Amino acid sequence: MPDERRGLRTMYTVDEIAEKLGGSVIGDSKAKVKSVSTPESPTPGSIVFIKERGRFDGVDRSVKPLCVVVDFEPETSTGFDYIVIQEKRKEEAFIELLSLFCDKGGPAAGVSDLASVSDDAVLGSRTAIGDFVKIGSRTKIGDGTSVGSHSVIGHRCTIGKNCVIYPNVTIYPNTIIGDSVIVHSGVVIGGDGFSYSKIDGQNRKVPQIGGVLIEDNVEIGANSTIDRATIGYTKIGKNTKIDNLVQIAHNVVIGKNVIICALCGISGSISIGNNVVLAGQVGLADHIVIEDDVMVGAKSGVMTKHVKKGSRLLGYPAAAFQQQLKSWAMLSKLRGMYSDLANIKKHLGMET
Repeated sequence: MPDERRGLRTMYTVDEIAEKLGGSVIGDSKAKVKSVSTPESPTPGSIVFIKERGRFDGVDRSVKPLCVVVDFEPETSTGFDYIVIQEKRKEEAFIELLSLFCDKGGPAAGVSDLASVSDDAVLGSRTAIGDFVKIGSRTKIGDGTSVGSHSVIGHRCTIGKNCVIYPNVTIYPNTIIGDSVIVHSGVVIGGDGFSYSKIDGQNRKVPQIGGVLIEDNVEIGANSTIDRATIGYTKIGKNTKIDNLVQIAHNVVIGKNVIICALCGISGSISIGNNVVLAGQVGLADHIVIEDDVMVGAKSGVMTKHVKKGSRLLGYPAAAFQQQLKSWAMLSKLRGMYSDLANIKKHLGMET
């Protein structure tokens, strides 16, 4: 049954799914599917997506009714009630299938009586503002965007269409967010950059008067932080995906289609190009320029001021991937090399 409060559907006919995946149906196309399950543990009324042909025969056929999605025509449909043969790329079809049953858990459309919205804030149509949300003066929120309970959006912010802001998010003033952005719980956007000058022996704070600009289709994982710029904007490019517990400092500029995994620390005034991948726990020193298509391995520390396009880095301090692997292989031989050197010195009468 659909969730009338949010307009969420929880059940689809087989032919609706086939249409979404661009496929055809073997069996009763009007049958209802209410969930997605794994090939190892299917549940009644579910649909199973088969990514590898060899797993087709291994699906438990005792569960009824059961629908499977494949990208080939099986020799037999015995044991399955319905089969959807899809023609799209597997990953694309899998994402579209999951999207049908994805419940983002946002508030109902409208403004909660428990929310506080400034009189001069502008809310688009179909916005959903949850309990105890605070929206500041002259802030604009686009059509179809939802803001979860206890989130705070400061003044002079602009948030685009169809964004999902989960509960307990803090967005400081002068933040610009594009369309279809997802911000998970605990995220802080626009906090002051960590900038101090030593004056008369004291750490004196440098005022941070800039903002944050986040482009379309960005996702920001739980408890990540993005600092405002000292002057201008800290920028996150289109379709960039940021994992949980990531720190992005002031005046950082990140390109498009970047992947930043959990626990990365990105220091101030760094420029990151397009299609860059930073694996977990990567640390970047300040004022680095990283060109397009760079990949940095997990737990690496990058201090080189300019990383060329297409580089593969690993280790601390980070070096070329193959070079670092050779260095690590050499480490395992050091004890033997030390012993050999000691024996040679002893033989030559060079003991100290």
